[in-house]
Amino acid sequence: MESIAKTLIIITLVYYLIKGLIYLVLWQATYKIQERALAEKRKRLKKKDLEESIWLTDQDDNQ
Repeated sequence: MESIAKTLIIITLVYYLIKGLIYLVLWQATYKIQERALAEKRKRLKKKDLEESIWLTDQDDNQ
């Protein structure tokens, strides 16, 4: 009976270890995806601001 209890404890610990590793990998992947998305957003906004400033400069030159 003691052998079965040890086996169940080991199986349970292995289960939680694997589950924790999977969550850790998913968390890291999500974090990297978020960082890339924020970088793209910053890049888009910077490009939009640059285009807007060029457009405003052209408008001032025409007047």
